[in-house]
Amino acid sequence: MIRGEFPVPEPVLLDWELPLYAHGLTVPPAPPTRVDREVEDGEVLPFGGGAVVVHAPGHTPGSIGTHLPRHGVLFAGDCIARVDRVMLGVFNVDRAGAQASFRRLAALSPSVACFGHGDPLTESAAATLRAAADSLDDRA
Repeated sequence: MIRGEFPVPEPVLLDWELPLYAHGLTVPPAPPTRVDREVEDGEVLPFGGGAVVVHAPGHTPGSIGTHLPRHGVLFAGDCIARVDRVMLGVFNVDRAGAQASFRRLAALSPSVACFGHGDPLTESAAATLRAAADSLDDRA
């Protein structure tokens, strides 16, 4: 999808996401981009004392997080957001998969969590992520 070789899948939207998504459609689509390197789940990258790739599908099939275990930092990508509260990211193509990914990322118990949308969580990150993961509604 990033290379423009496959279409971007349509998200499965909840009612409250519809107006947000409609607003987002006013933004021009991102152009295809060159991919210099593909990564795999569990791969350790040579920065941050060993950055671990965490496959976190749901928002999109290839979504990832990046965990810096040496520093206790998690970059959650778009799987988790912090807009007024810590929550499941929006516009997911596979909501159940996104919820499972949220739980997987929360289980890493980071000291600091950074999100694609919203301010970083720098205090009580592990407990806050676990509580948010535990409150996910699997029915939606």
